Amino acid sequence: MIAVRPDRWTQVTRGAFLAACAVIVLAGVRAASSMIAPFLLAAFVAAVSLPALEWLRRLGARTGVAILAVVLLNAGVLSFFAWIAIESIVELRAQLPAYVERAQLLEESVRVRLRDVGLEIPPDYYATFVQPERLFEIATSAARNVTSVLSIGLLILLYLVFMLAESVAFPTKWRAVFGSQSRSIGGAARALKQVQRYLVLKTVISMVTGTLVGLGAWLLDVDFALLWGFLAFALNYVPSIGSIVAAVPALIVALLQFGPGRALALAGVYLVVNLTIGNVADPIIVGRELRLSPIIVIMSLVFWGFTLGLTGMFLAVPLTIALRIVLQSSTSLGRYALLMGPLPEPGATPSGDWGVVMGEQGEPRVVATRQAGD
Repeated sequence: MIAVRPDRWTQVTRGAFLAACAVIVLAGVRAASSMIAPFLLAAFVAAVSLPALEWLRRLGARTGVAILAVVLLNAGVLSFFAWIAIESIVELRAQLPAYVERAQLLEESVRVRLRDVGLEIPPDYYATFVQPERLFEIATSAARNVTSVLSIGLLILLYLVFMLAESVAFPTKWRAVFGSQSRSIGGAARALKQVQRYLVLKTVISMVTGTLVGLGAWLLDVDFALLWGFLAFALNYVPSIGSIVAAVPALIVALLQFGPGRALALAGVYLVVNLTIGNVADPIIVGRELRLSPIIVIMSLVFWGFTLGLTGMFLAVPLTIALRIVLQSSTSLGRYALLMGPLPEPGATPSGDWGVVMGEQGEPRVVATRQAGD
């Protein structure tokens, strides 16, 4: 018989153990999502704010003054968004009876037209479909949750102060601990730089999207135009479904306020803006290097949304980009990062520790761009 050393695990056993560890970690992260989500949102805001902090420091401002200025700017932006949400909720709650009445009239006209073609809908179908009392409860609950949202905003600003302060000295600390030639320094620097670039460019694109949508809603005289612009800006960070989710409540309000004609006009505004910016400008500005495969985008949206809720859906793409760059910096796992992004153009220089080059016949080849000792 061949003796098998008891301390040597098979690959199957090791894989099962790692999978079990991953499940335990995932369950822990999901259970602690209420604490982790504000920290990740603060990290998102810090990544977007770092260029402004570095610019102020290059102008000669002291670090403390620069951090204070950046935090106050972010506080002003968050306060503006909170004001939009609060004002819109208060106005919506005041106008809700009128919207419910218009919805009942619209539902009655639809029922009559369906009856003319032979489809009979029970008279009480509207009550089960919309339930006006539930709408009042939702509006009241949203108004009561404003306090908790404001407390989360203050927590994010507190995290932001410490993150910006630590960002100044952290690179020096890292080099002192791991050495200036450590592979982890290069990988972390590339991950931060590319995620930061994505977030800054995506923020600019989202601001343009929200501005155009809000302006279109205002020109069409649709109620809550500022709210629809804000939703288009915020949900533009959510890939694939964010723009659709942002458009639904605006189209419902336009339908109840003016009828199908104005609602179709507003739908045209959303369609033109998202097709122009989302499918044309977004890939050109963000660049091919930062894009992910469509299936990876959907999987990341589901995974991070399941793990961290709405915050995970907002940060799905930046978190996955960071994961891909970290994998690229690994000697053993670098090649698997290639599954997460598109193939490069022929003749393009691969980035990271592992990359893909296109052969003369158009076939992709995996190559190591850095040696293990570099």
